[in-house]
Amino acid sequence: MIATFRLFLVCMLLSSIAWAQPQDTLTTEQLLQRRGTAYSALLRPSRYLALDVNHTIGGFRRYRFFVGDEMHFKARGEKYREELYDVTDSTFSVLMANEVMNRDEPVTFRLNELQKIYLHRRIPFITAAGTLFPIAGGVYLVADVVNNRGFYRNTLPVVGGLILSGALFHIISNPHIRVNKNNRLKVLQTY
Repeated sequence: MIATFRLFLVCMLLSSIAWAQPQDTLTTEQLLQRRGTAYSALLRPSRYLALDVNHTIGGFRRYRFFVGDEMHFKARGEKYREELYDVTDSTFSVLMANEVMNRDEPVTFRLNELQKIYLHRRIPFITAAGTLFPIAGGVYLVADVVNNRGFYRNTLPVVGGLILSGALFHIISNPHIRVNKNNRLKVLQTY
């Protein structure tokens, strides 16, 4: 009886080991592609856009845009928020929808045509506070007016502080960088 029980436990252990390992293992290329566009650029030499920004307070920072990344910029007097399709020595292309032909077509821009680049950074707590603080200030003001049946001046510093801090946090999380001699956009290549 005990030998049968031990044999049963050994069979269960061996069957669980067989189920623990997946049948297919991913290659290095598949793992890098799954991580994102910056990692898939490591697979083969490719060009990418680099925005070198010299901040007054924060110092130098480089923002990289690889093929497949979403790019939000202003060029030719219009704003675009499209996926980066191709990068050459002096131009880059984005895919834009053509409603007439019912397909996406590449549109090419020269680097000197860019006026601004809009960044969207996810900073923990700061990005969320940029949205929630102005809402909280508005709710606080409405609640004070409803509860006290009137408007009192002592709530203005609190409401103003919440709204101004929310606007400041929004600007910190979503900067608009003007492309000029201090903030240069260039094409670099991975090796």
